Amino acid sequence: MVTLCGPLLAALLHSRTAHADPHPWQFDVKASYVVLGDHAQRSTGGLMPSLSARRTFALRENVSLGLGANLGAFGLFRDAAWMGILGGPLLSASLQPSRAPLSFELAAHLDFGRVPVCNAWGLCSRYLGFFPAIHLGIAYTLAKHLALVAACGVRVLRTLAWTGASVEPAVSGRFSF
Repeated sequence: MVTLCGPLLAALLHSRTAHADPHPWQFDVKASYVVLGDHAQRSTGGLMPSLSARRTFALRENVSLGLGANLGAFGLFRDAAWMGILGGPLLSASLQPSRAPLSFELAAHLDFGRVPVCNAWGLCSRYLGFFPAIHLGIAYTLAKHLALVAACGVRVLRTLAWTGASVEPAVSGRFSF
């Protein structure tokens, strides 16, 4: 029995390690632009620098899933009352077709935080809550451990003052190890 199972077990172990990601940890430094609110003259948000870290798991040679966390803040150069802070877990999927230096990514951010929002009547408040987002992106591998990522995200907001979605274009640098 051992002689029959030995080659099968060796083949399974070899197939798991043959497709393992050589750089399973990713660290991103991102800059996005957030606009929240109905009208441009009453919107809040602004430049949102953020940091994220994730552990990737290779499913196939060109497909991987990631699990990590992110933290970002916007409205940094305004009155502290209008600063927003978002952070939480993130889930990602990546597809790299045919050994090209490009990969396509989808990330779901399950963010909690504090968001300032103004309504159509000019009433502005700060809200604590759950504000999930989805980001689609393209990553270009510059070197073995470095990549540049361009993405666009949509965040769902549901508050007493305003319900809607924000669009968040972003660019980030990625270090893998």
